[in-house]
Amino acid sequence: MRISTAQIFSRNTDNISNANSSLVKTQQQLSTGKRILQPSDDPVATAQLIKLDQEINKTDKYQDNIVVSRRRLSLEETTLDAVNTATLRVKELAIRANSGAVNDNDRTLIASELKELESQLLGLLNTQDVQGEYLFSGYKGFDAAYSYDGASDSYVFNGDEGRRSIQVGPNATIGSTDSGFNVFENVDSQLALAPAAGSAFSDRIITDFGTFGEFTDSRGPATITFDTAAGTYSVADKNGDPVFTGNPATELTDISYQQGDVIAFEGVSLVIDSPADGAVTLETETPRTNVLNMVHQLSAALTGIDTVGDPQGTDKLNEAVNRALLQIDSIENKNIQVRGSIGARMNTLDAQEAVNEEYKLYTNEAQSSLRDLDYNEAISRFTLQQTTLNAAYASFAKIQNLSLFNYIN
Repeated sequence: MRISTAQIFSRNTDNISNANSSLVKTQQQLSTGKRILQPSDDPVATAQLIKLDQEINKTDKYQDNIVVSRRRLSLEETTLDAVNTATLRVKELAIRANSGAVNDNDRTLIASELKELESQLLGLLNTQDVQGEYLFSGYKGFDAAYSYDGASDSYVFNGDEGRRSIQVGPNATIGSTDSGFNVFENVDSQLALAPAAGSAFSDRIITDFGTFGEFTDSRGPATITFDTAAGTYSVADKNGDPVFTGNPATELTDISYQQGDVIAFEGVSLVIDSPADGAVTLETETPRTNVLNMVHQLSAALTGIDTVGDPQGTDKLNEAVNRALLQIDSIENKNIQVRGSIGARMNTLDAQEAVNEEYKLYTNEAQSSLRDLDYNEAISRFTLQQTTLNAAYASFAKIQNLSLFNYIN
């Protein structure tokens, strides 16, 4: 086989160039600490690394969501704690207002403080997060949760029942907010007398909520039947059995009356006005309320009830205060329940955050095993390539001098 001088030069140039390229690549690996500098170095490992990068990015997003959820839940917990503090103050004022040592003028002053608490509570229930969304509006985050409706003289909920959830793990989502409907509206309602038809009674007062509630559950509704010709009335339960009152118990059957007389039985007091012949059913209802309307109605009662000039004034005041106290108990219980739920969710976030960190650590280790350089092997390879390149240079220097012209004198 005949080898020309040009072939010798070409092959040696290629060999030296390849040796240089290998040496430079190894040097880059040593300087970066990475085994794979481009996808062609290891296509299979590169594909795996891309997938692992995606997993890390998703885990980082989950961790960001945990931070957002923790911030929202912390704000909600702080807000509910402030609501509870204000509610406890309302409870103190209600009990004071119902004291015999307090007169109507004093109750007006108490009502003034209740108005301030009402305003404070409205602000708390319309709390906004750092993004400007109302915390308790459900999915309608940019609508104020509560507003005052002058037509009905009450506070209305403007949000919905939605509960915004956020993903904090591959298969884990958590409620980052609570709708005001669940927190403030969906509380245990208190028994009330439904609006009465006609003008049989000028005043209808629940004097003992516990007694009247038990009667309503077991025997209600009561029916009062008037005989205007005879000037008598009778009270019967839902089964038609007579109702008793007083101690000793007196059967309320064919009882004589005059306009303005009081019918009292089973925790309820009715002032006779202008009854017509026939039966009047004492219907009840459990209207939904919230902490704002509770304070608003209590304040109105303290300023509107005359305990001096109205014979029923004291009973009306007792009813208003007792109703408020029962509502406050329901509101407090719901507040405690929701704050307990927040605490449980915060613990879940902490646990999920630790799981995400562990998963990210294992993923980084998997990436390291695929991408990171084995320095011992790389240094040995670099030394060998350096020796090979030096040998190539040295041998080429010898070969390039092999020519017949060197032997011609």
